[in-house]
Amino acid sequence: MTDTVNYPLNLPKTDFPMKASLNTREPEQIAKWEAENIYGLIQQRNKSKPVFSMPDGPPYANGNIHVGHCLNKILKDFAVKYHAISGHRAVFIPGWDCHGLPIEHAVSKELGNKRRDKSDGEIRALCRAYAEKYVGLQRTQFKRLGILADWEKPYKTMDTPYEADMIRSLAKIYKNGFVYRGEKPVHWCWSCGTALAEAEVEYADRKDPSIYVKFEALEWPNTSFVIWTTTPWTLPANLAISVHKDFDYGFFKVDGTNEVWILAVDLAPEVEKASGKKLVLTKKLKGAQLEGKKYKHPFMDRESPILLGDHVTLDAGTGAVHTAPGHGQDDYIVSKKYGIEPFNPVDDWGKYSDLYPEMRGTRVFDANPKIIQKLKDSGHLISEQIIDHSFPHCWRCHNPVIFRATSQWFISMDEASKSGDSLRKKALKEIKNVKWIPAWGENRITSMVENRPDWCISRQRLWGVPIPVFYCENCGKDETSPELMEKVASRVDKEGLEVWYTSEISDFSSVKKCSQCSHEKFRRGKDILDVWFDSGVCHEAVQKKREGLTNPADLYLEGSDQHRGWFQSSLMTSVAMNEHAPFKTVLTHGFVNDAQGRKMSKSLGNVVDPLKFMEKSGAEILRLWTAYEDYSNDLAAGQESFDRVSESYRRVRNTCRYILGNLFDFDPDKNLVEYSKLLELDKWALSRLATFIKTCKEAYENYEFHKIYHALQNYCTVDLSATYLDILKDRLYTFKTEGVERRAAQTVIYFIVKNLVSAMSPILSFLSEEVYQNIPGKKEQSVFLTDFPTVPKEWFNESLEKDWADFYAVRAIVQKSLEEARQGKVIGSSLEAAVQLAVAREDMAVLKKREADLPMLFIVSQVELSESAGTTVKINKAKGEKCVRCWNYNTETGANSEFPGVCPKCVRALS
Repeated sequence: MTDTVNYPLNLPKTDFPMKASLNTREPEQIAKWEAENIYGLIQQRNKSKPVFSMPDGPPYANGNIHVGHCLNKILKDFAVKYHAISGHRAVFIPGWDCHGLPIEHAVSKELGNKRRDKSDGEIRALCRAYAEKYVGLQRTQFKRLGILADWEKPYKTMDTPYEADMIRSLAKIYKNGFVYRGEKPVHWCWSCGTALAEAEVEYADRKDPSIYVKFEALEWPNTSFVIWTTTPWTLPANLAISVHKDFDYGFFKVDGTNEVWILAVDLAPEVEKASGKKLVLTKKLKGAQLEGKKYKHPFMDRESPILLGDHVTLDAGTGAVHTAPGHGQDDYIVSKKYGIEPFNPVDDWGKYSDLYPEMRGTRVFDANPKIIQKLKDSGHLISEQIIDHSFPHCWRCHNPVIFRATSQWFISMDEASKSGDSLRKKALKEIKNVKWIPAWGENRITSMVENRPDWCISRQRLWGVPIPVFYCENCGKDETSPELMEKVASRVDKEGLEVWYTSEISDFSSVKKCSQCSHEKFRRGKDILDVWFDSGVCHEAVQKKREGLTNPADLYLEGSDQHRGWFQSSLMTSVAMNEHAPFKTVLTHGFVNDAQGRKMSKSLGNVVDPLKFMEKSGAEILRLWTAYEDYSNDLAAGQESFDRVSESYRRVRNTCRYILGNLFDFDPDKNLVEYSKLLELDKWALSRLATFIKTCKEAYENYEFHKIYHALQNYCTVDLSATYLDILKDRLYTFKTEGVERRAAQTVIYFIVKNLVSAMSPILSFLSEEVYQNIPGKKEQSVFLTDFPTVPKEWFNESLEKDWADFYAVRAIVQKSLEEARQGKVIGSSLEAAVQLAVAREDMAVLKKREADLPMLFIVSQVELSESAGTTVKINKAKGEKCVRCWNYNTETGANSEFPGVCPKCVRALS
């Protein structure tokens, strides 16, 4: 028998490597994109197209990027690249948040004892250099992810024009009547020595004392109001007790004593349990009847009133709430109604000041046991225990924070603006005009806006943008105006931020005397703006200024913590300035946890370092993992999920490689076969391609990237590898080289790979580019300069897909029988099989019209078709001899003397 080497086959040939070697090839590809300015070419190509606007929520410029950064930036890259290839001008201007406490702390730590020798201006210069260093570092790391962006012209909140625009934004908000200065309790980090915004507070469990305390009532002898608190250190600042006007309050005789305790009737069982005392109700009053009654402080020389407050609940405690307006938001609000000013005996570092001389210099948390002992000694302590409860902590230093009243600058949530509604009402209206992805985001941010206090925008630090204000040196009255702020902004724009600190006060202000006391000397304000204000005015400083962006933007995309962070600060500043939200759609993604769902931490040793991961496995796996997970929930990053994604990547890569190998002699300018001449199987394949493209487009439009991942896997694995490409092998390898059957097959796989790489390029950017450069025919410089696929209408054929779906259902039964026959050693390869297939009458039509092609479709040598009551399959050894060229068995193999050992089909191909 003649050896097959004498008979040519059209076997696959390609230089496209099977091994991806992502860790070495990806940096080469990034360098090529940069050298060829692919991002710039995309922008030039799309310059006249409709804008897709998505500003970058700026990461903080310190430290290396982490896996959460990767998730966020890759999701943004998906969105930008998709819109860029689907008919939009989609710019991506990366940003960085550069001011703030962490950078100032890092610089101070690096200086050590040398810190005291540095001027404030020198510290700011060092902070700027520190931030610049990490902007450069993170920029390189983000590029490594395959993100295409305007990396040479990012925005930084420490850029001089940006800093000037921050001051201009403050001027606009001030002019619109939302900014005021006031003394009220705010979250205060005693470790960092500064006020904190809501978004800078995180909650963690902490152990604290829980005590019940008696406050002697002056109206009735031997009678006390009973309060409950978990912050004994706030008792020196107690100025009132709050009750609810509608609750029933009982006078309870303490069994075995002559004492009477006043507390809410509904909470008496809890107090009995805590105190171990039996309480007997002797009288009952509504809370409203207690208003104005007086009591004596347990250890301060002070008499204080009973107030009515709606914040009082029956969830815990006694229904009589210890009220210290200098240390609590609700306390402040209810006290303000009664004209009670806040009293704060605690200094910036969390220690008692001269206002409580007995414990001056004692840190408040250290004071808890001392105050409890005072209450014991005086007989005012009813009970104490230690409890675990959720407590606010500073998100930077992670120490517990306190509430303390200080003089700060605020943006008012509830004061009516010059145009009518309060900022809260305006913001809640705008929330309803925004599309939230996932939809629950609307309820989340609505709840936060409904309940948030006024926004404290001042910080007591060096590294940031100053609030332009002067204070009277005599009485402390503030002097500022929108005009002053605008003047400062203009000077900053021209000369830099230090101009505020180095210029004379008279350079900015023409005010000669204090408007309150007529004093003639002023001091410069040192407070800086909250960093959430920095990033929050991106809509003003970037969206309105940079070409290709708009206000409102089409999309804001950040993590779920930004409902109380960037989403909210952007919303508030935009509504306060422009009376509309700065975004049309807001997309929220979850956090990245480990494989067990635990938060990543160095102490647990479960941190995934993306830089190390890319060194070993490449960025493409991280990109595909980002699409694999449903970002609307928290995501799991672990070896199991990465292995699964890596295997999926290999399937897609091998599918593309196989297609490229079979296009080695295909020239689309010469060899394309028109649709009407394609085989029915080919038309089915094009219909499946069209369905895949439609699925991807809908998923991209709705930012449902995980659906694209699953569609891609199903398409490459089932429709292509397991079905169409498997069946196609015989046609591609053994049919006549220039024959219409082979060229038709090549036409279809050419369309498949060409459309596939464009459709998956936003996600699998490196693979798509690599494959695209190996596709035959004329090409653009990059896959990102192609259009998202639009397939001809004739490719969509639902009836054909349904017909073939019925056929494939039978084929699956045959394949199962072939596998059983292989395992039973009846056959080796499927080409050794002769199939006896009997089907019911209703299945016969779908098979009968393909009867001549059944051996090719089943990948066997012979098929005998018959009708029966149900589907049965019998596998026998094929009859005839094995063709040395195509390995099919045929009774006429070798009959042609010119081509010994060859079957009739191969004779036709070789003739």
